[in-house]
Amino acid sequence: MSEPLTPLQMEATGPASLAEVMQEVETLEQNGRAERLRPIPTGFTPLDDILNGGIRPGELLMIGGAFGVGKTIWAMQVARNAVVSDPSVHVLYICYEHDRPHLLSRLLCLESAERGYRDDALTLRKLADLSLAGRPGQGGGVINRLRSVPRYADILREMDAYADRLVLAKASGDHTGLDQVRSWVQDEVAAGAERLLVIVDYLQKIPVRLSALEEETEATTFLTQGLKEMAMALGVQVIAIAASDRVGLKSKRMRLSDLRGSSALQYEADVGLILNNKFAILSREHMIYNPSGADAMRNWVVISVEKNRAGRNAVDMEFQLDASHFRMVSKGDFVRERLVDEKVVLE
Repeated sequence: MSEPLTPLQMEATGPASLAEVMQEVETLEQNGRAERLRPIPTGFTPLDDILNGGIRPGELLMIGGAFGVGKTIWAMQVARNAVVSDPSVHVLYICYEHDRPHLLSRLLCLESAERGYRDDALTLRKLADLSLAGRPGQGGGVINRLRSVPRYADILREMDAYADRLVLAKASGDHTGLDQVRSWVQDEVAAGAERLLVIVDYLQKIPVRLSALEEETEATTFLTQGLKEMAMALGVQVIAIAASDRVGLKSKRMRLSDLRGSSALQYEADVGLILNNKFAILSREHMIYNPSGADAMRNWVVISVEKNRAGRNAVDMEFQLDASHFRMVSKGDFVRERLVDEKVVLE
């Protein structure tokens, strides 16, 4: 059973005068606990500038996009960036889509590419070859074999520095409900993770047992509200990947309104990001006048900020996709070309 949460980990509900809030903030700083109020950056530029530093405690960031556009790649990279950039940050990555060994393989590929390796960067094929190269019971597994190769030993040393702070949770669409998710998060907070980023991959996979919630939109509303309440009650940052509905999958350019249960997502999320392949959403004029240049944009992802309670929205940024190494180049730029369906309406 989880230990009781301290007052610093769970803010009491109810009213407090402005003077009391001011004193609370002063006390946090005097006790050296103000760090928990700082945002956790995503590690992507200029996205963190638009988010005014990153994701704040109590916030829910919702990210959506078409199949295969790079949502899990982005989320895993944010998890890795968070623990690499700050030794006080812990990440709980809850995945309904992949098992833990596969997520580890992705991280190995990502880390090797982030170190600037080119031909030597790890891929799933190279890792599979290394796994098959050894004999059971002799010389250890693939991790030990990587440690024995100088160019890969540095990767493992880098990962060792954050391995205890990045927790990979295999979730089941049959029995890992919202209560279990909340319990895992409480366990991490109770264990001392004051700055905790929680990533749920993905929202609609969380099973809902309440018979009253028969419609999918009602279930999505229930789950979204639950994640937002958890973020606020425990003072953690939450990223949730959301799936599109059938109509949204047919859209020329996917929007926040195309996600399943979009009304709840738009209201509850503090930040709403949508990923699109750049080639798919380029205005037709670029196809006609610069076909070769347009084709090169298939390897670029546009991240659109459609909701942002901490700053600007209706902002489009582009990042180069390195799919074979499960990463995006973290330094991007604002999109300069005209995109289709550029108008965003979000109250």
